[in-house]
Amino acid sequence: GKEVIIRRMVTEKQKVNEYEEDQKRRALEALARGDVDEYVEDCKRRRRLSLAHRAMESRRHVEWKKKQAELEREKKAKHTRNMGLDRRYVELAKEKEKMRIALDALRHAKSTFSTSNPFGPLIE
Repeated sequence: GKEVIIRRMVTEKQKVNEYEEDQKRRALEALARGDVDEYVEDCKRRRRLSLAHRAMESRRHVEWKKKQAELEREKKAKHTRNMGLDRRYVELAKEKEKMRIALDALRHAKSTFSTSNPFGPLIE
């Protein structure tokens, strides 16, 4: 009798210990699974952030290239406009020089004419 009761108690204690160990193992597995799931979600989130960051950088680069192209276009337009102004000022300077030469020639002709013409003082 007593041995059967002792054996039964030992067997029940072993079952309780096995049950507790099984519960601990399951809790650890659940925690481990949760950690893995959290890690996977973190990786997905980081990948999404990385993709979003790369997309943002790409958009920023496209905007930068657009701005650089616009600046280059403005620079060329300004250069062209300045070249046109330079050409106009050169033409004006040439015309002014031609007018100066023509006036000098007229003055010289007038003075030559006035010295040789007895009526020169009257003409002036």
